[in-house]
Amino acid sequence: MIGQAARRPAIFAILVLVTGVITGMVLYSRDGFFGLNSDFVVAESPHGYGIPLRDEAFVQIARPGVLPSASRLEFIDGSPEPDQYAWQALTTLPGFVVAAGAFLLLWRLLWGARNGVYLPLVASRVRFLGWWLLAGGLLAPQIENLAMTRLLETVAPGEAGYQLRDVPLVVPLVGLGLLALASVLREGARMREDLEGVV
Repeated sequence: MIGQAARRPAIFAILVLVTGVITGMVLYSRDGFFGLNSDFVVAESPHGYGIPLRDEAFVQIARPGVLPSASRLEFIDGSPEPDQYAWQALTTLPGFVVAAGAFLLLWRLLWGARNGVYLPLVASRVRFLGWWLLAGGLLAPQIENLAMTRLLETVAPGEAGYQLRDVPLVVPLVGLGLLALASVLREGARMREDLEGVV
């Protein structure tokens, strides 16, 4: 079934579309292309602040008795140095690398499975994709967080402080699931080879 799907242009087009959306979200989630085409850099504080917004425009939005407040504190540098651009790019680049790499690995997996799934090649590609998602899902957020901390040190040294970022569990869990699937496929490939040897 996977092999048939790999040969269908519609499946490939859907994968390209999904990856394009993810890539676009990563590329433009901050200021433009990894933040490199902006005239400024933005560093976000890891600390939460409850800053009351007493401006009339915010007060009118809320219902009576509700006090609007902001928790994010950002520092914007209008004359950034090249190293600041590098740190800003690293706040989104690892996530893009993980997403783009996962797409390429998935396509290689589907292409390798066009002749059947119980093959050693398919099992190894599933295992590699699982390790890629597991490692990338755990490391990419921490690298991005470290880059944001280093960027923050360049604009507000007293505000910077590295804290482990919460990891979205979906990507590492999918990676673990693929590792388990790879062991099943590897065992299936071994059994298939044994049966072919008997016949």
